[in-house]
Amino acid sequence: MIPDANRPYTPGWYFKTLFNELTDLKRRQRLQLLRDYREGKAPLPQGAENAREAYEAFCRMARTNFADLIVSALAERMELTGFRSAADADATGDPELAGLWRRAGLDITSGDVHKRMLSESEGYVIVGAYDPDIDAAVVTEEDPLYTIGMPDPDNPRRLIAGLKIKHDIAEDVDRVYLYLAGKIFAPGAQAQLWVATRRTYGQLGPMTGFHDQDWSWEPARSGVLPHGRVPMVRFLNADGLGEYEQHLDLLDRINHQILQRMTVAVMQAFRQRAIEGLPTVYPKGHPQEGQTIDYGNVFVADPAAVWHLPPGVKMWESGQVDLRPILEAVAADVQHLASVTRTPLHLMAPAGDNQSAEGANLQREGLTFRAKNRIKRTSPAWVDVVALMQLQSGPADVRALSRIEPIWASPELLSLSERGDASSKAQDIPWESRMSLIWGFDPATIDRMKTERLDDMLLQQQLAQVLASAAPAAAPGQQAGLPTAANQRGGQAPPPGQAGGPVPVGAGREVNSAG
Repeated sequence: MIPDANRPYTPGWYFKTLFNELTDLKRRQRLQLLRDYREGKAPLPQGAENAREAYEAFCRMARTNFADLIVSALAERMELTGFRSAADADATGDPELAGLWRRAGLDITSGDVHKRMLSESEGYVIVGAYDPDIDAAVVTEEDPLYTIGMPDPDNPRRLIAGLKIKHDIAEDVDRVYLYLAGKIFAPGAQAQLWVATRRTYGQLGPMTGFHDQDWSWEPARSGVLPHGRVPMVRFLNADGLGEYEQHLDLLDRINHQILQRMTVAVMQAFRQRAIEGLPTVYPKGHPQEGQTIDYGNVFVADPAAVWHLPPGVKMWESGQVDLRPILEAVAADVQHLASVTRTPLHLMAPAGDNQSAEGANLQREGLTFRAKNRIKRTSPAWVDVVALMQLQSGPADVRALSRIEPIWASPELLSLSERGDASSKAQDIPWESRMSLIWGFDPATIDRMKTERLDDMLLQQQLAQVLASAAPAAAPGQQAGLPTAANQRGGQAPPPGQAGGPVPVGAGREVNSAG
């Protein structure tokens, strides 16, 4: 039992408040709906209850996953390459922080966090304990369906409390991890971890709200953290919405139009036939005179069947429906989706390759502006993640941690010719900045290129010194280092036209070819 769940600002109260928010039905349904769209599982239309399974299988073929394309196009332009710190604030950043980032696997995890944030409007990262095997703190990307945080009212960028729930298969229990900032207990105090469990039966228990009788604290797993912050960081998208959340109706309309096209195409494979002027009962003189005629047994759809029609009876067959208007409607809706989400059209429709160069550039600019905005929004959160990694590893200078600055790859994807042209026109910009801002190399590559560049310059200088020391003194009017004809033949000049002799005018640049 959780005894202090109703007393404000106690661990039990934070547990109850966050758990009720985590299990809120509307929140969970919204997150699940956004996730379904990104995973290509948009809701199917209702109908055909007598053949629901076959109908759903047919409808699933009409779904096109534009939601994941919208998210991926933006997330691919959000690549974090390094960090600057108080110890190393140059163009290439601090190599120690860059190494810490890579050892923790954040070059991969960061992409998952960005996709989660862009699609479901929020994402979470938990910075765990220091792991000596990787010489860094363990950092995990968390599912917002099972993780939630409470922003600090004094500093909304950080959390004052965070909660995560998971099912422990080995012990067959649900376990909740509650993180509380140290300022809750006393100024300058250390943060705390409170763990609670409840018994289940082979799966995660019901997510329907908090009941203090179901849970009990687990002191053996609880404890004090080595710093005062909540080791959970929240990534919140612009306006608290997913990138395609405002355009779900448009996505549904596109899928609906595709479904109609498929339905028409399938139905046209079975053309409708009708016969006009047939009698409804057998005529006089027929063995079944006066009885209703069953034409289902008469007109058999068999390739070898021959139908005998009475005089005056006409056969009718449905014509083929033109699918072009439906295809054009789908293409128009895709263009609208590309416009409202500021996603380049050529990513959504191959026909977009035929658009004008100016229109393509304008669409790329829109995507670039969105990427720059999302980069600015996520930068403080990644700074907090790196700061927590250092705090989890041991004591750290808090003021130095506040001076960490992320380094992002440019969200503008330029061709080699465009980069080369820009670099040649920007010679007044320092070399390292050109490599970073124009050519888009990451800090580690720039550091390696800088070393190679210095080696090349040193090699050229040494080679020039060797050539200068080996060359004899030049005679008056003769270029220094150029061998004379006499030197080539032991002091005797060869006759004209022979190897090593004076070269006639127009003989080219073969003066040293026969030394």
